[in-house]
Amino acid sequence: MSRIRTWTTDLVLGVRLAVGDRNTPWGRLALITVGVGTGVLVLLISASTPTWIEHQGERAAGRQMTYDAAEAGPPAAVLGVQRSTIFQGQYINGRLLQPQRPDAPLPAGLDHYPAPGELVVSPALRELLARPDSALLRERLPGTIVGTIGDDGLVTPAELYYYGGTAELTEQTAESRVVDHYGETAEPDADAGNWVLVPVGATALLLPVVVFVISTTRLAEAARQRRLAALRLVGASAWQVRRIASGETLIGALAGVLAGWALFGGAHLALSRFETSFVAVFVADLTPVWWIAVLITIGVPALTVLISLAALRGAVHDPLGSVRRDGVPRRRLWPRTASMALGIAGLGASRLPLDLDTTAWTALIVVSVALMLLSVPLMLPWVVETATRNAGRGPLAWQLALRRLHLTSGTAARSVSAIAVVVTGVIALQTMIGALEQQLAHSAPGDRTATISGRENRPGRDELQHLRTDLAAMPGVTAVSGYHRITVEAEPDRSSFAVIADCDLILRTRLAADCRDGDTFAPPGGGAVKGAPPRTGETWLVNAGPDRGTATLPIPPLRPTEPQHVERGEIPLASLVITPAAAAGIPTELRSVDIDVELAATAPPDLAERIRNRAEAALDGGAVFENTPQDAAASLAMLDLVKTGLLAGALVVFTLIGCSLLVTAVEQIHERTRPMAVLGAVGAERSTLVWSAFLQNAVPMLLATAIAVPAGYGLGALIYATDGDLPALDLPGAAAVVGFAAVSVLVVTALTAPALTKAMNTTGLHAE
Repeated sequence: MSRIRTWTTDLVLGVRLAVGDRNTPWGRLALITVGVGTGVLVLLISASTPTWIEHQGERAAGRQMTYDAAEAGPPAAVLGVQRSTIFQGQYINGRLLQPQRPDAPLPAGLDHYPAPGELVVSPALRELLARPDSALLRERLPGTIVGTIGDDGLVTPAELYYYGGTAELTEQTAESRVVDHYGETAEPDADAGNWVLVPVGATALLLPVVVFVISTTRLAEAARQRRLAALRLVGASAWQVRRIASGETLIGALAGVLAGWALFGGAHLALSRFETSFVAVFVADLTPVWWIAVLITIGVPALTVLISLAALRGAVHDPLGSVRRDGVPRRRLWPRTASMALGIAGLGASRLPLDLDTTAWTALIVVSVALMLLSVPLMLPWVVETATRNAGRGPLAWQLALRRLHLTSGTAARSVSAIAVVVTGVIALQTMIGALEQQLAHSAPGDRTATISGRENRPGRDELQHLRTDLAAMPGVTAVSGYHRITVEAEPDRSSFAVIADCDLILRTRLAADCRDGDTFAPPGGGAVKGAPPRTGETWLVNAGPDRGTATLPIPPLRPTEPQHVERGEIPLASLVITPAAAAGIPTELRSVDIDVELAATAPPDLAERIRNRAEAALDGGAVFENTPQDAAASLAMLDLVKTGLLAGALVVFTLIGCSLLVTAVEQIHERTRPMAVLGAVGAERSTLVWSAFLQNAVPMLLATAIAVPAGYGLGALIYATDGDLPALDLPGAAAVVGFAAVSVLVVTALTAPALTKAMNTTGLHAE
């Protein structure tokens, strides 16, 4: 019992040292609380990721239909066909449903089936359809909206999804079906496929937070070491000093954990109050796994205590060394570069043709990125010490600042280590985004096309010709070319595809020197052929699936093609190129349509949507895959938005680190009250000391950014570089990050000026 009382007394003494003194550094305690609280908030959000993935899978299974072909067995209760489209860069998915009996099961989110001509839409799609600029989308989704899909039938609140009613499906024409209930074929994802992208993004997010938590728990470490060394010298045992230090650290850590839970609860409450269709996650998805939440709640304070004890081992084992303050041990470089070397080696190995599964490859990338990010704060103390060891002569403010930095290089490096990690990650992401922008900038000016693909859906009517005529008449369209595509098969195990194109297209693409309607060409090595290619006199089968039927294609005498023919995108290299007269016996419903539409540089902004409306009305499964100036501009705008978000996040972290710098600077001034007063008494100018304080903040920040910018660019280049092409450094983004650093230093210096003026007063000569 006495031992428990002794331990409790030591812990309480540590708490009193942290908060009970009238000179308690509340700024430091508040910053520790904010730092730990921010880390706990991010960790709790990350701990919700398994719940988010699980709930998404359950909601997706609640509407999952079987996609197997119709086979002998129980009749289907529900038939369905998938529908999808794109509007203004947004993907819209849906399904046409046809119940086969009155008691047909309902998909999640529906309370009744829509009748033919009716739609049940998600809240986000309802809002999109209600916008004035969505008239073209309303044309594409005809029908009366009779309901809204419930939350249990949507993967995310912002999902654009709809159900439509139909009465035209059969067991043969339906793409999907339900026999007993939705989710019959849905199986839990036993592998880590869903986790491939999660740890990669979490690495860049969590690691800076961990570094920031570590750096905040070591604020005013020199003063704490001297205080605990004094206790050790007056007779406290090593374990007593450790318990006192644990109590002093625990109060800030526990306050941070409570703050983190409060922030998480506030975010949860705000999301539940303002959950709308533009939010990407449901409130129920933000539920941490209970054992991970417990581990975070207990582990964060334990980690901060262990870090504090590890940092104070000198005060325990060599208390006189902590009191004398007679210099710092010289740091070695090579142990600090090992992390970077291993990270570079790991990223290099990830680009080699290794026999790794997805999980192992992702783990290699994550570990390599983490090692690269950790190498920056590891190298920073050595860089600060080396840069300030032989600074040479200079103004008095310069010498005072660099001498102080040399003596406290570890503290100076820790104060900016978190921001160095964040800058490294931001620069790496900016580099990768910049590479995507370069690709878009190169592709957009030279490729102004809209590509239409789909299947003929009207027997006996050649939609290809009608589409080409209608599209060519649209303002902003400069040229239209297209062809039919068919799948041909022969026994045994011989299959390929053929193209039905007119002579104008054949001659324009230089496939042949001359062409007459009725010719059939056999390009050498053309198309993906399984088995031997078609030969004259054979009969091949044209097959478009069980719902479309079949036809025969006798192979006529084949004409050779020009050897210099090069695929230009207008017509692919196929095993057979057939002119319309030679394909007269092939029904249109067995053909697929491919059309390339060239757009003028001055094409109207809504031209792509008009093209899609016309294509989807004419074709079964028609879709437009755009590569137009408008789409490139939209993609660039999205990338700019991502970059803006990165800079905003960096600004928030810079603000937190600025608070850390401010608290550290004020505490250093408070610790050096007597030397400051002596300098003031002998006539030192206030401007000299202010410049010295500015340099003490600016030099570590400058060194941190000098390391972080090339390290971030190298990390982004290692991840993204392909075929030896290196992405360009995002100079405006890097300049913005450096600008944040400069502003934070100026603000911190301005805020510490009053404390510096007070410390120079002669009353400080009596400071203890």
